[in-house]
Amino acid sequence: MLSLRAFPAVLDLGLSLAACQSVEKKAETDQVKVLSDSALVCSATAEVEKAMEQVNHLTPASTVADAEAAGASLQKALAKLDEAEAELQTSQWKEYRDQVAIYEKFVGQVRQNKTMTLEEAAKQLKAKAAPVIAAHEQLAETTVCIEVEEPTDSSDDRSRDTSKDDGPEKADS
Repeated sequence: MLSLRAFPAVLDLGLSLAACQSVEKKAETDQVKVLSDSALVCSATAEVEKAMEQVNHLTPASTVADAEAAGASLQKALAKLDEAEAELQTSQWKEYRDQVAIYEKFVGQVRQNKTMTLEEAAKQLKAKAAPVIAAHEQLAETTVCIEVEEPTDSSDDRSRDTSKDDGPEKADS
């Protein structure tokens, strides 16, 4: 019976220890995944280039079957590249989130040290922010963000204004 009571406490302790170490370990794992996914993108890019060569070598004397095979090869290579790029993007996002979590954990530790000067805290936080900044820059290189603007077509505004003005005038006529 004693072992059943101790089990939840041991389980809780184990999960707590795993949670403390999991952020750094997870970041390491995700960094390895980013490297692996980068290699997959490079490999898929090479396959696309090879398929493009096959397409470029088509001549007027090539058969329809040759053209279809080249097209299928290119389509397959492009699909593989799209998949590899998506995997890389996902792993980069995970790595970035991990780095932010590590930084937030460190900020919590700095807050608890009431004897630390602001200068010391700033130096330590700046050093711990470097991996977050690097992960963000890496993510920004592959993420294309565009700003969507609302259409401001002046002719639409004039047509609305004109229609409002035309209403009473037409009624007077």
